[in-house]
Amino acid sequence: MPIIPFNNEDFKSTGEMVVTVDKNRRIYINRQVQRYFDAVEKPIKLYLGYDPVNKRIALAKPDVVRLTNHRPVQFNKAGFISARTFIDRFKIEYKDGPYHYIYDGKENGWLTFRLQGYEAPDQPTKS
Repeated sequence: MPIIPFNNEDFKSTGEMVVTVDKNRRIYINRQVQRYFDAVEKPIKLYLGYDPVNKRIALAKPDVVRLTNHRPVQFNKAGFISARTFIDRFKIEYKDGPYHYIYDGKENGWLTFRLQGYEAPDQPTKS
């Protein structure tokens, strides 16, 4: 049987900013999100939020969105955080994961990411 070579060009990224929730209740920000926040291969502290009606995860830099009595989460240099408390609090689906949240736009300094395939009742427009 002949060997069929794999072409790595077929495995290129889409270039979209994506946040992923995996079945281990971790959240991962992909390389494009890391680039946006200037955090490629370095840890970064971000505020983490959730819009339960539209199933959107939101991220914001503490120097952009000013919150009192809120502590940011710290993504490690690989782009992961353990998000058990966050996922459990908002009852975010994870068991059959991974679930991908695609960049949806900006809202009051927050970057929002909508659940892939979910039709939100009040779809925001990309900015």
